[in-house]
Amino acid sequence: MASEENPLTKKTGSSLKVQRAQDHYADRSAGRQATGRGGPSLSGGPSSGDLQLVANALEPGLETEGTDIDFDTKYYAALLMGSFMVREGGSCDVESGSAYGAALMLPQLARSAGWPLLLTGLSLRAWIFLVVNICMQYSMLMLISREENVLDTIAGQMNLCNFGAGSRGPLGTEITPERTYSWDQWITRVFVKDSLKALFPHRLAEIEAAIDPGEYALESRWAREICCFIFIIATMGEFLLTINMGKLLYMVPTKDESWLTARSAEAEATQWHEDDAGAEGNVLDKVKIQVAGIPRRWKIFYCLFLLLPKAVLWYLCCRIGVEFLMETSTIAEVIVNAVAMTFILYIDEMMCSFLMSQTTRSILSRCEEFVLYDVTTEGRMTDQEIMLEFCEKQKWKYIRFMDFVELVPGKLLTAVLLTAMFIACYFWRKCDITTDGEVVSRTMYKPTIIHDNFLQVLFPSLVPRVAEPFWEMPEG
Repeated sequence: MASEENPLTKKTGSSLKVQRAQDHYADRSAGRQATGRGGPSLSGGPSSGDLQLVANALEPGLETEGTDIDFDTKYYAALLMGSFMVREGGSCDVESGSAYGAALMLPQLARSAGWPLLLTGLSLRAWIFLVVNICMQYSMLMLISREENVLDTIAGQMNLCNFGAGSRGPLGTEITPERTYSWDQWITRVFVKDSLKALFPHRLAEIEAAIDPGEYALESRWAREICCFIFIIATMGEFLLTINMGKLLYMVPTKDESWLTARSAEAEATQWHEDDAGAEGNVLDKVKIQVAGIPRRWKIFYCLFLLLPKAVLWYLCCRIGVEFLMETSTIAEVIVNAVAMTFILYIDEMMCSFLMSQTTRSILSRCEEFVLYDVTTEGRMTDQEIMLEFCEKQKWKYIRFMDFVELVPGKLLTAVLLTAMFIACYFWRKCDITTDGEVVSRTMYKPTIIHDNFLQVLFPSLVPRVAEPFWEMPEG
């Protein structure tokens, strides 16, 4: 045994490294036997490959004499990284604090239990809350859209677009900071000037020279765009929940499976819920509520009456919200409006928190996710495989192009792209570019209706308008 050359010694040229690694294994084996602690399996003694992995994982700590080999730290770091990398497969879960989550989960529990009175009643109540929530969210968005696309236009307001300092305003004059006003201030000043002209027609030249109503323009383009970005970030939660619901309906098996099962004795012993803290022998701890298969008819029903309304409401909130912010001219108002618009998407969570029963909330909180990765992967791996996969291969010499790609925060990039998309839609629908390169409002036509319908809210171009314009950009 002593005459056989160890591969680690041959590779490093240092018998001290081999001796230290062997001593480390011996110490850890004795320590595990004495304390009974869990950790890497050391039975049978270390192989040359194990020693090589220890040396590789602990470099450069082995290069300096007197430095202790902290294999435990490296091993558990590998376990930590491995756990996260295995779980990158993701999971699907039900919204635990939303009317949408209750409307999805409770009917499946009732189906699994054979439609008992209690669960059937909770399911019906959940759908009542959902219908009320959808009506409230849509009503709020419809009213804001009506104000922007119908009522403001009837009042003679043109689109704000990029009217600002350095360009021409709605009256065709150059915009300066001291001549910049919000819509309410500007239209009042224009009304006073027009009234004076009507009262004193023989003094038109004097009135024109003495009274300057200024221009309707925005105070800061950057403030408006930043607030649009913040607003989209606030809606990202609902966007991701919508994606998660679609993912759940697609990934779970399309078959009749029970969402109610018995919990294992080990899991029952460790089960802990904040609302049951201190309770002994809780009956609910014996029941496991977990996302499982959904029959095809239920999947179709959920897609039509749960996922589709949720996605449409998110789209309308983002589009109408960005248009509302883009039509806000003052800095203070655009900041306040960015915060105020976000609450519409959280009405369903408020209803769940304040209006639904404690029983419903407790059931929602106990629902376990549907995992999309193999939960036995980590248990099947040996210590050598764990160190090789999640420690040795994490060294900088193994860096790949995809590692640089993964540095890009996906959700942040998505928020930026969504913001750019909705702002571009606003300019495409409401603005024109002049020969001088200025982005100004399109020629404005008053609508022939006061109340718009669902399709007109979804597609504002369907709103009927008169043939004669009430405003068009003056020639330069």
